Amino acid sequence: MREILLNDKEVLAAVANFRNRFRNLRDAAHERSASAAWNDFTLDLFRFQAEANPVYRRFIELMELDPASVSTIDEIPFLPVELYQTQRVSVFPSSVHDAHTFASSGTTGSSPSQHHIDDLDWYNEVAASGFERLVCGWSQRPYFVGLLPGYLERNNSSLVHMVQYFMQKTGQKTPEDWFFLRDFDALERQLHLLWQNDEPSIRPIYIVGVTHALLSWVDRLKRQKDSPTWLGLPIHVIETGGMKGQGKERIRAELHDALSFLTQGRPVGSEYGMTELLSQAWSDGGGIFQCPPWMAVKMGALNDPKSWAEEGRQGRIHIIDLANVSTCAFLATSDIGRRLEDGAFEVLGRYDHAEVRGCNLMAID
Repeated sequence: MREILLNDKEVLAAVANFRNRFRNLRDAAHERSASAAWNDFTLDLFRFQAEANPVYRRFIELMELDPASVSTIDEIPFLPVELYQTQRVSVFPSSVHDAHTFASSGTTGSSPSQHHIDDLDWYNEVAASGFERLVCGWSQRPYFVGLLPGYLERNNSSLVHMVQYFMQKTGQKTPEDWFFLRDFDALERQLHLLWQNDEPSIRPIYIVGVTHALLSWVDRLKRQKDSPTWLGLPIHVIETGGMKGQGKERIRAELHDALSFLTQGRPVGSEYGMTELLSQAWSDGGGIFQCPPWMAVKMGALNDPKSWAEEGRQGRIHIIDLANVSTCAFLATSDIGRRLEDGAFEVLGRYDHAEVRGCNLMAID
């Protein structure tokens, strides 16, 4: 194969075409993720990325696979996300198209993954569409609160960017006032103001937070003599997982039971996302994640990287994210999970060798 098979102009045209096709399928209410139209889109996108993305193309060559021979989704090779730590994964031959770079948190001494984004508006559009389909309609004008220590100290977190964009979309004019590190007093003052204004009685409040910060906050609240009045607000908690060395991991049922103090019995939600993805999966309780139609999960066999796990068995989570038009839509993660019959999935943990990273992961007993 030639080193560069498409020039800039051809790649730009192809990316624009795929995004327009994506929008048409997304907006067709009858098109589910397993439909023939999405299937055709998936195979077309694979062939494009196998040609235009040098890192993915080389990976396919090492797998001794001819892209032209791939006729089903099961035959598509999935790129290990670890390659984002050392390689620039993009269909664009030049970094001049990198409008923004999201980076993972990683651990001390490790290299973060970097996801080069050519169009932040596209990222915003995809994230907003997925949230609306699976969590809450934008017509309800939800409030968002970010309790994200460890992410706010960085300016390249995709999670912070997403929550900030959601705030702006619903009219929260100063998003910086709605993000909190570890200042629980300031967070509680903000919620008390909402309670006094009485506006949120018809506007849900989504607190998006990392596990260790949410648990610390709940522990603090439970030590207070009286429960705060703002607990009467329509609060929904979305935990993004990860203790990151801040304490012992808890099983999901135990964690959600503790966090239900904030929701006054409403189910505790979860978000599954990572630096290398443009899309997110969402759970409205119980740690069962649903994907938007343009995202799907498959389970790779734990003992054979070229095989799929048996239905209902644990496996390495492989993700198809068809919004990743300009990078790679087919990714093998370091998470262990189980796929359910309806296409939903649960996250069970990580490989022992995998780094602790800022995506949704819960340890199991």
